[in-house]
Amino acid sequence: IEVNSTSRYASSNHHTPIYLGIMPHLRRRAVVAFVSAFAVTTGTFAAAANGVQRRSAVDCTEYQHTFEMPFSGGAVVMDYVVSDDTFRARLTRQGTGWVGLAVPEDPNCMNCMKNSDAVIGVPGGVPGGSVLKYDLESYMVDGVVPMEASMQTLLETSVEENEFFTIVTFAKKLKEDGENGINGNGPNTFLWAMGPEGLRGQLAYHTLKGKFQLDLTPCDVATTSPEAESPNMPVLDMTGATLDDDGPPVTSAAGTATTPGILRGGIIKLTAVCSLFLTYFM
Repeated sequence: IEVNSTSRYASSNHHTPIYLGIMPHLRRRAVVAFVSAFAVTTGTFAAAANGVQRRSAVDCTEYQHTFEMPFSGGAVVMDYVVSDDTFRARLTRQGTGWVGLAVPEDPNCMNCMKNSDAVIGVPGGVPGGSVLKYDLESYMVDGVVPMEASMQTLLETSVEENEFFTIVTFAKKLKEDGENGINGNGPNTFLWAMGPEGLRGQLAYHTLKGKFQLDLTPCDVATTSPEAESPNMPVLDMTGATLDDDGPPVTSAAGTATTPGILRGGIIKLTAVCSLFLTYFM
């Protein structure tokens, strides 16, 4: 192909090479096609790294949620998980003393303590302390009565003490005959309370208490990210993309890990390659 002398690539004494003799608008189309193909490839890679068809395993024998008791000022925290029709919880209170969680008879109650069913952990008294189910028959200490032996069905119970905290663990079936049930997939009303600091081996009138609502959901062994619903439609997602260093995986509430650094790396590579291509051919 011989280039007309008006071409900016023309030389007075030789022919222009074929790859430079292509008309400018065709070269521009080639650049656009290249950039588009690279963007789709990069988008596919970034989308895959950010959760497409990716499942993150969840160990439902471990606590999945943490809840700070209202009105406790951070003095009582509950870690919990719902799995296999069982509510597993760990209550951690500041200092030494009893701590408990209760399910009221009426979720819409105002004065809720009476007729509630409670799980209370008491340090000391017996080796390893005690974690038992109680009937709350009145607002007085002597109205807090352990349920009969046949109803003491708690599992995985323990009471641990250290210099700063008392930690109570238990596992309780969501529904049990003759007891106020727990809704494992929906809203619940709970009560909490803690006893005097330094008291071991017995119950006494609570020093802090509260009522709260909590929505429970069953633990799912494998949680799928939302992107997995359309794995065949890769998109180069620029939302929130930055050019900083790669960070650690970000874990959502559902437990799905994503790696935003992959997306940022794709954008950097796309910019660099396109700049080089345009500089050389345009």
